[in-house]
Amino acid sequence: MEICVIGAGYVGLVTAVCVSDFGHNVRCLDIDEERIEALLRGEVPFYEPGLAELMKKNIDKNRFLFTTDVDLAVKGAEVVFIGVGTPMNPEDGTVNLDYVIQAAKDIAPHLSPKAVVVDKSTVPVGTARMVKSILLESGVPESVEVVSNPEFLREGSAVGDFLHPDRVVIGSDRVEAAEILKRAYHPLVENGIDFLVTSPEAAELIKYASNAFLAVKLTFINEIALLADAIGIDALEVAKGIGLDKRIGKKYLRPGPGFGGSCLPKDTHGLLHIANTYDCRMNVVETAIEVNDNIPAILAGRISTALGGLQGKKIGLLGLAFKGNTDDVRYSPAIEIAKELVKGGAMVTAFDPEATKLAKRVLGDSISYANSPEEALTGADAGVIATEWVEFGEIDPSDIREWMAGDLLADFRNIFSPKAIVSAGLRFIGMGRQG
Repeated sequence: MEICVIGAGYVGLVTAVCVSDFGHNVRCLDIDEERIEALLRGEVPFYEPGLAELMKKNIDKNRFLFTTDVDLAVKGAEVVFIGVGTPMNPEDGTVNLDYVIQAAKDIAPHLSPKAVVVDKSTVPVGTARMVKSILLESGVPESVEVVSNPEFLREGSAVGDFLHPDRVVIGSDRVEAAEILKRAYHPLVENGIDFLVTSPEAAELIKYASNAFLAVKLTFINEIALLADAIGIDALEVAKGIGLDKRIGKKYLRPGPGFGGSCLPKDTHGLLHIANTYDCRMNVVETAIEVNDNIPAILAGRISTALGGLQGKKIGLLGLAFKGNTDDVRYSPAIEIAKELVKGGAMVTAFDPEATKLAKRVLGDSISYANSPEEALTGADAGVIATEWVEFGEIDPSDIREWMAGDLLADFRNIFSPKAIVSAGLRFIGMGRQG
């Protein structure tokens, strides 16, 4: 099939690369000329394991075209994915649809009469019908269908999530449009992946409801971890006991410093806005957001208590990304912990294997940046593990003790066992675990 993908950001590029790997000819359009030039050189503009290799594989097979030319990208395409950004407006938590609206206007003059336009971006309920209206107002024939097909990608494992999904959701009023999209996903159909065809509105809400549920689950186990700390028991044992119940499941039951990234914070706020539009309250989601926002300050407070205050203390921070295997620092709890430590008067030196460049845009010179874990921790009064990078878990706690001037290690990702930390001569602070 001839496929067009609008947007070479996270959602758009992952979609383009993976759909190309299904055997289709893909044209990926972006208005950012520098980004397109970088992609033509084989450079992926963000860190995502496996994506660069898969992109090169399909470029070598002549299945890929990167361009800034709308007509070249869209003309003759059977399916046009819109995978542009839908950022959160920080003032009120609403979703900014400017890029989606502009994409619809840009592609309209170039669409084939039987094209299927697919909303791949996370968008509020009613967006598919809005895009359809924009296309009709631009003179596009009624035969062009607009379908909602939300992505369920996790940063750090997006390629695997796309190629081996739990399900594919298609929101369409017409069976024919859904069938065309299934042809684009033919390997998934052949592999027996569940396809759920709903109305466009249901598909749009499924995405928000899924992410909000995950956010609530993560927040719940973090509150259990705080309670476990107060009682003096191991929250991981509690989490295991909960997760063995098949009705609940084991995933998203690992205590940590809170959720972040480009999806869960944005989508929880987005769901609240959708609910407000229909005069509904989402009390559970509201509470999850509030609890999550407070966790970094709570954890920084624990460090302060253990050190007898933060003023003038040197802190080595391991991790800046919101989780491992990504360079994304958007709404990162690690960033928020750094801010809280600096606010208390601490001097923070941080290391992250991938996210330092982006973190500097947020934190500037309020902290120092190291080139290795050893450099970040050398001479520190305390060490903090805020992101679960695999390489952090490969460090010997005895080395950490040797590098630091102090003896406090706050492992908020539960990478080490408390016993290993204490055995190395370190004091331990965790999230739901006792030293």
